[in-house]
Amino acid sequence: MILRLLVSLSLCFGSLGTSAAREWASNDGRKLEAEFVSSDGRVVTLKRKDGSTFTVPLDRLSVLDQSWVSLQPSSGAVAPAAPSSPAAKPVEGPFGKLLTGSWALDERDGLKYALYGAKDLDAAKKYPLVLALHGKSKNEENGRQVAGWMNSFTKTGNYSSNPCILVAPLSAQPEAGEGRGWNDGQVEQVIKLVKALVKDLPIDPKRIYIIGHSMGGYGTCHVMGSEPRLFAAAIPVAGVSTGDAGELSRKPMWMFHAVDDDLVPVAGAREFAELLKSNKQFKYTESATGGHGVVGRVFDDPETHKWLFEQHLK
Repeated sequence: MILRLLVSLSLCFGSLGTSAAREWASNDGRKLEAEFVSSDGRVVTLKRKDGSTFTVPLDRLSVLDQSWVSLQPSSGAVAPAAPSSPAAKPVEGPFGKLLTGSWALDERDGLKYALYGAKDLDAAKKYPLVLALHGKSKNEENGRQVAGWMNSFTKTGNYSSNPCILVAPLSAQPEAGEGRGWNDGQVEQVIKLVKALVKDLPIDPKRIYIIGHSMGGYGTCHVMGSEPRLFAAAIPVAGVSTGDAGELSRKPMWMFHAVDDDLVPVAGAREFAELLKSNKQFKYTESATGGHGVVGRVFDDPETHKWLFEQHLK
């Protein structure tokens, strides 16, 4: 079923001619021109130049296109709803307007970021916050840092089980170009953003998590090591700390790496796992296959979500 879906999507994004409609982009960068017809919140119906229509899963589109769809008056899009009472108190404040059920883009003190939360979150309740750090890229456009693996948290099944708020900051490229985008300067900006979100939104201060892939995996270790009292748990994938264990030796962490990763050798993960072996809250999972893209498999696994959301700051 998944294979047929991917093949269908590939054909849609690879074989269409141009039209007078708008340009669309898939979350892996493929583009097409087609006319928007409708959306039910799960799939988007588009029209080719020849008048024929086809559907594309909403989460296969870029974050920018998903946001565009959510704003269309003709769209039947319904954001994944977090369980809440009929009398849910609306979330207000400067960040409250960004809780739309789609990734919303904004900037704070020079730091660009994307924020996700259901539009009917209850201000009277408390929700986990997940800070997601992207890997190295040449991207400078806010929204494109939201990788496919981050969207595993926004899928209806996962989100209904674990309603939360997600934030994905964009690393400044002069630093990220060297693979060092999540070091001291940007870490300070990210921490300030997280603390501002906690102050303004209904976030449980004991359930703030940090996850990241590749450069974001390194960043996950660095940020959590810098602010161990802020984060309840961390999941670095295909990227680990280059220093000593420090504060991480006392924190819940689940680290993932693939043996056949040809960009970030598994040796570094093994060495770091050895440093943390005395930490009873540390887990290390090594896959024989998956390469540097093992991150998709990691966050598609319900057990990963279950473990993360069970962690609480002590």
